[in-house]
Amino acid sequence: MRKPTKNEALIGGISLAVTISLSLLILQHRSYIEQIAEWGYLGCFFINVLSSGTLAMPGFGLVLTFTLGGVLNPAIVGAVAGIGEAIGAIGAYFTGYAGRGLFRDSNSGLYLRFSNIIDRHGSKAVFLIASLITPFYYPFAIFAGMVRFGWIRFFLATWAGRTVKSMVLAYLGYFGLKAVLRWLGVDI
Repeated sequence: MRKPTKNEALIGGISLAVTISLSLLILQHRSYIEQIAEWGYLGCFFINVLSSGTLAMPGFGLVLTFTLGGVLNPAIVGAVAGIGEAIGAIGAYFTGYAGRGLFRDSNSGLYLRFSNIIDRHGSKAVFLIASLITPFYYPFAIFAGMVRFGWIRFFLATWAGRTVKSMVLAYLGYFGLKAVLRWLGVDI
């Protein structure tokens, strides 16, 4: 195990401090999060940044994207949620980038398999994992940082994948929520 460089330690420390601070802030002020959700597109953006960049609100961004897709323009909701999630995921990426020396065991089977996948498939793998609704994306982003996958490529592939996922969710909300509301007799 090698010792992290000063830059790696600084980036990791800042990333970890921001993630922990945001998580504590979210847990202490949960009622404000509900108010932010009422801000429409801007609330969708902030909630998706927070839910993708921390582990304090898992799944809340998905529910909000689905719900707002049913009451606002689903294309805009999907696009806003996608960019928000991509920005939030950068925090997990930089945590892995800086923690490479602390957490990496180059002889680990998991590390070697993951490195092999990233080496062979790169942006396609990031896009695929980002476009799925899976709890494994946060650890995946950390591993992408650990293996030094380029952060700009990571961001762009994540943005594309998260936008596709968010568009699907928003349109499911648009068609699904409207059908349920019509069934209940609520006219939109």
